[in-house]
Amino acid sequence: MKKFISPKLKFKSYGVAALPTILMIGGIAVEIIIAVTATSYLFVQSEFGSKLSLDAYSAANAGVQDAMMKIIRDKTFTQATTTLSVGSYSADVSVCKDLPCAGSGKHKILSVGKAQSRRRQLEAILNVDPVTGVVRLESLKDVSL
Repeated sequence: MKKFISPKLKFKSYGVAALPTILMIGGIAVEIIIAVTATSYLFVQSEFGSKLSLDAYSAANAGVQDAMMKIIRDKTFTQATTTLSVGSYSADVSVCKDLPCAGSGKHKILSVGKAQSRRRQLEAILNVDPVTGVVRLESLKDVSL
Protein backbone atom coordinates (compact mmCIF):
# COMPACT_ATOMS: atom_id res chain seq x y z
CA MET A 1 0.00 0.00 0.00
CA LYS A 2 1.07 3.41 -0.84
CA LYS A 3 0.63 6.22 1.60
CA PHE A 4 -1.10 9.26 0.40
CA ILE A 5 0.57 12.57 1.45
CA SER A 6 -1.44 15.63 0.82
CA PRO A 7 0.39 18.48 -0.92
CA LYS A 8 -0.41 20.87 1.94
CA LEU A 9 1.44 18.72 4.54
CA LYS A 10 4.42 18.27 2.26
CA PHE A 11 5.11 22.02 2.03
CA LYS A 12 4.60 22.69 5.76
CA SER A 13 7.58 20.51 6.71
CA TYR A 14 10.14 22.81 5.04
CA GLY A 15 9.95 25.43 7.80
CA VAL A 16 10.71 22.91 10.57
CA ALA A 17 14.36 22.55 9.53
CA ALA A 18 14.88 26.30 9.03
CA LEU A 19 14.18 27.32 12.64
CA PRO A 20 16.93 25.22 14.34
CA THR A 21 19.40 26.21 11.62
CA ILE A 22 18.73 29.91 12.14
CA LEU A 23 18.97 29.52 15.92
CA MET A 24 22.29 27.67 15.65
CA ILE A 25 23.81 30.23 13.29
CA GLY A 26 22.58 33.07 15.52
CA GLY A 27 24.00 31.37 18.63
CA ILE A 28 27.39 30.90 16.99
CA ALA A 29 27.42 34.58 15.95
CA VAL A 30 26.60 35.68 19.50
CA GLU A 31 29.39 33.47 20.92
CA ILE A 32 31.90 34.93 18.49
CA ILE A 33 30.88 38.48 19.40
CA ILE A 34 31.17 37.72 23.14
CA ALA A 35 34.59 36.10 22.68
CA VAL A 36 35.96 39.04 20.69
CA THR A 37 34.58 41.55 23.19
CA ALA A 38 36.03 39.68 26.19
CA THR A 39 39.41 39.29 24.53
CA SER A 40 39.66 42.96 23.59
CA TYR A 41 38.57 44.02 27.09
CA LEU A 42 41.23 41.85 28.75
CA PHE A 43 43.89 43.15 26.35
CA VAL A 44 43.01 46.79 27.09
CA GLN A 45 42.97 46.13 30.85
CA SER A 46 46.40 44.47 30.77
CA GLU A 47 47.90 47.35 28.78
CA PHE A 48 46.31 49.89 31.14
CA GLY A 49 47.61 47.93 34.14
CA SER A 50 51.18 47.94 32.87
CA LYS A 51 50.94 51.68 32.20
CA LEU A 52 49.75 52.27 35.76
CA SER A 53 52.56 50.09 37.08
CA LEU A 54 55.09 52.15 35.13
CA ASP A 55 53.54 55.37 36.46
CA ALA A 56 53.78 54.04 40.03
CA TYR A 57 57.45 53.16 39.40
CA SER A 58 58.10 56.67 38.08
CA ALA A 59 56.46 58.20 41.18
CA ALA A 60 58.56 55.99 43.47
CA ASN A 61 61.71 56.94 41.55
CA ALA A 62 60.84 60.63 41.89
CA GLY A 63 60.48 60.08 45.65
CA VAL A 64 63.95 58.50 45.81
CA GLN A 65 65.44 61.38 43.80
CA ASP A 66 63.78 63.95 46.08
CA ALA A 67 65.15 62.25 49.20
CA MET A 68 68.61 62.07 47.61
CA MET A 69 68.52 65.82 46.98
CA LYS A 70 67.59 66.46 50.61
CA ILE A 71 70.50 64.29 51.80
CA ILE A 72 72.94 65.98 49.40
CA ARG A 73 71.89 69.42 50.69
CA ASP A 74 71.93 68.40 54.37
CA LYS A 75 74.46 65.68 55.24
CA THR A 76 73.05 65.38 58.79
CA PHE A 77 69.57 64.58 57.49
CA THR A 78 68.43 61.74 59.74
CA GLN A 79 64.81 60.64 59.52
CA ALA A 80 61.75 61.81 57.69
CA THR A 81 58.52 60.51 56.25
CA THR A 82 56.89 62.60 53.56
CA THR A 83 54.36 62.32 50.77
CA LEU A 84 55.40 63.64 47.40
CA SER A 85 52.84 64.44 44.69
CA VAL A 86 53.95 63.63 41.17
CA GLY A 87 51.27 64.76 38.76
CA SER A 88 48.14 62.84 39.65
CA TYR A 89 50.16 60.14 41.42
CA SER A 90 52.00 60.15 44.73
CA ALA A 91 54.95 58.63 46.54
CA ASP A 92 55.33 57.95 50.27
CA VAL A 93 59.00 58.43 51.09
CA SER A 94 60.76 57.48 54.32
CA VAL A 95 64.42 58.08 55.09
CA CYS A 96 66.36 56.37 57.86
CA LYS A 97 70.00 56.88 58.83
CA ASP A 98 72.70 54.69 60.36
CA LEU A 99 72.54 51.33 62.14
CA PRO A 100 68.91 50.44 62.68
CA CYS A 101 68.32 50.80 58.95
CA ALA A 102 71.34 50.51 56.70
CA GLY A 103 74.65 50.71 58.55
CA SER A 104 77.07 53.28 59.84
CA GLY A 105 77.24 56.38 57.65
CA LYS A 106 74.49 55.16 55.36
CA HIS A 107 70.98 56.32 54.55
CA LYS A 108 68.15 54.02 53.54
CA ILE A 109 65.36 55.47 51.41
CA LEU A 110 62.08 53.61 50.98
CA SER A 111 59.72 55.06 48.41
CA VAL A 112 56.28 53.62 47.63
CA GLY A 113 54.82 54.96 44.39
CA LYS A 114 51.04 54.90 44.01
CA ALA A 115 49.11 55.09 40.76
CA GLN A 116 45.42 54.35 41.32
CA SER A 117 45.35 50.64 42.23
CA ARG A 118 49.04 49.93 41.52
CA ARG A 119 51.89 50.16 44.05
CA ARG A 120 55.64 49.97 43.44
CA GLN A 121 58.32 50.18 46.12
CA LEU A 122 61.93 51.23 45.60
CA GLU A 123 64.72 50.92 48.14
CA ALA A 124 67.91 52.95 47.86
CA ILE A 125 71.02 52.80 50.04
CA LEU A 126 73.24 55.90 50.06
CA ASN A 127 76.75 56.04 51.43
CA VAL A 128 77.71 59.45 52.83
CA ASP A 129 81.41 60.08 53.41
CA PRO A 130 81.69 61.96 56.74
CA VAL A 131 84.94 63.72 55.79
CA THR A 132 84.36 64.84 52.21
CA GLY A 133 80.56 64.84 52.23
CA VAL A 134 80.40 62.86 48.99
CA VAL A 135 77.11 61.02 48.58
CA ARG A 136 77.24 57.79 46.57
CA LEU A 137 74.34 55.61 45.56
CA GLU A 138 75.24 52.14 46.79
CA SER A 139 72.15 50.30 45.60
CA LEU A 140 68.73 50.94 44.11
CA LYS A 141 66.32 48.05 43.83
CA ASP A 142 62.68 47.37 43.25
CA VAL A 143 61.22 45.66 46.33
CA SER A 144 58.07 43.58 46.15
CA LEU A 145 55.24 44.70 48.37
